[in-house]
Amino acid sequence: MEPDVSIETCSMIRIAVIPVGTIHPDHFRNYITMLNHHQNIELSSITSFYTRQKKSPFKQQPWDNGSLRFKYVVGESQPSGWEDFQAYRKIHCVIGICHCPSSPDLDRVVVQFVNECKGYESSLVNRCFAFSPADAQVKRIVTM
Repeated sequence: MEPDVSIETCSMIRIAVIPVGTIHPDHFRNYITMLNHHQNIELSSITSFYTRQKKSPFKQQPWDNGSLRFKYVVGESQPSGWEDFQAYRKIHCVIGICHCPSSPDLDRVVVQFVNECKGYESSLVNRCFAFSPADAQVKRIVTM
């Protein structure tokens, strides 16, 4: 087995976390710390969006005692040639972190985030989170 691979790491959903816009490393580190509090989410705390159990592809999930486990990969992640054969190697989501006081131009932040996400072809979900926005930025975010 590879040095950084275990049964536990093979069951994790990999999420790339990237800085977007101008962000001080201390702020970025604080936001990563907040994310790390959410590495394990109990399935009993969420509900399936399927209203009819017969149609749900998640019938076999252990909803009473199972959990979703996330591994946050900070910064650039090189794609693996084994992604198609080993799902745990894929980046399934990209989270962008923007510190609004350092990045006043949110249009530029959005363009940068979209361009960064193109490097993660296996990603199914891409979300950019903006922290500490000014009043004018809040109005801009609402209209986006």
